Amino acid sequence: MRMKIILRLLAAAAMAAVIGVAPAGAVIGGTPDTAHPYVGVVGFLDAQGHHLALCSGFLTSPTVFVTAGHCAGPETPGAPTPAFAFIWFGSGPVDLSTQPDAEGIPVADPAWNGVVGEHDLGYVRILGSAFDLSTLGHATVAQPGYLDGIATKRGQHDVSFTAVGYGATDISPAGAVDPVVRMAGTVQLEKLTDTLLQTTAAPGNGTGGAATCVGDSGAPVFSGDVVVAIVSGGLKFCNGKAADFRLDTVEAQSFIPTN
Repeated sequence: MRMKIILRLLAAAAMAAVIGVAPAGAVIGGTPDTAHPYVGVVGFLDAQGHHLALCSGFLTSPTVFVTAGHCAGPETPGAPTPAFAFIWFGSGPVDLSTQPDAEGIPVADPAWNGVVGEHDLGYVRILGSAFDLSTLGHATVAQPGYLDGIATKRGQHDVSFTAVGYGATDISPAGAVDPVVRMAGTVQLEKLTDTLLQTTAAPGNGTGGAATCVGDSGAPVFSGDVVVAIVSGGLKFCNGKAADFRLDTVEAQSFIPTN
């Protein structure tokens, strides 16, 4: 009975996102993705079963699902803390009223402080699954300093990445559209800091064309076949600019469990 209640809450949250009542979103201007089966959509609830967030993320092993800190932990200091996480895989549309493919306990970086770009990293420790998750494969995280080498070698105006997440293919003041479909799209490097990969969809001198959005939080950002960052934040109505938290750092890789 408790699981049924939880699934109804998640399904209701997804419907609310479609009509703009709650945050949701995904890659805008992208295309349906079938190349990354280990990327999933995750719902977070507090200890009372109240819906807190619907985010994206990815497996680094059959027992570790990486996502954003503001999903796995309190969105801001003092906000409710997630206690449960339920994960679905598949290209979608995902029906959140069905049994999840995996469930577990969310863990946020203890240093997460509610500020985009600072320690916005979390994961779900998977405790049970409906099938052998190793059949989905897993993502490989880039080695420390990977992005510094790319930016230096190729220049910052022609470096592109692939973002893969679930959610809206469009968003406006009226709300978001299609919150649980896995999409992939190309974004381009705008600026690199010690902790952030800042991207834009504006073509400019580069190769952008897609955009990430709210609810894509935790979605992997690929350079080739390695994950270099996760979606952390962006501008209102997802008009192209996004802040992605770097994973090619010692801090990030020290936090993510190896198995």
